Amino acid sequence: MKSRSFEYSGDSKSISSIVTHLDHMRENRPSRKMSNGKSDKTYETIKNIIAAGREVFIRHGHAGLSLRKVAEEAGIAVGNLTYHFPTKLALLDAILIEAQADYAEAHLQQFEADRDSPLEILQNVMAFYVRDAHKSHGFFMQMWGYAASDEHGKETTLGLYRPLGRFIYYLVREANPKLNDEQIRQAVMQISSLEEGYKLFLGVGADYGISLQNAEILIRDITKRIVFPD
Repeated sequence: MKSRSFEYSGDSKSISSIVTHLDHMRENRPSRKMSNGKSDKTYETIKNIIAAGREVFIRHGHAGLSLRKVAEEAGIAVGNLTYHFPTKLALLDAILIEAQADYAEAHLQQFEADRDSPLEILQNVMAFYVRDAHKSHGFFMQMWGYAASDEHGKETTLGLYRPLGRFIYYLVREANPKLNDEQIRQAVMQISSLEEGYKLFLGVGADYGISLQNAEILIRDITKRIVFPD
């Protein structure tokens, strides 16, 4: 599998640093890392297992996830699954890391698309979370349930969120240089809480229609108000 790295060409060394870190997350997703130097068939098998594991995780949570259920979902023998993921914990870690790599990818696409300002990039990312809420809310509900009830799940989840938090921190700092460190951290907490709430709340709605469009507009406006409180 060929990897594609990305280098941010903006002026901020801080943003360049976090973009490099996000790119590392993207390029080192388990499906890619575990199949490095191996056949395309191996890559597809690992990718299939992780995708099946995600579906089982969404339906049954971490407590109800088993290698047997994942093998059935993937359409392969349990022995074939355990060749790549010998334990449930190894598979759970891969599911979470792969998902966060997808979100790192989505964040990086905001840089790759055009030369938006830091505020616009942040607003674009927030709007993406709103659009993504319907299909992904179940995963995030189970992920936070896992983090709340299992110490390893908590550490893994927090470890995956830290670079995304730094991503928001540096964008806020670049967007409004007048803010001090404490004000930036408060803004990050508010923005992070806002997007997590949208991901969970919007996902359980029966129908969006015009409400989804309004939600995207609203979250852009609120994000700007948080970054520029005066």
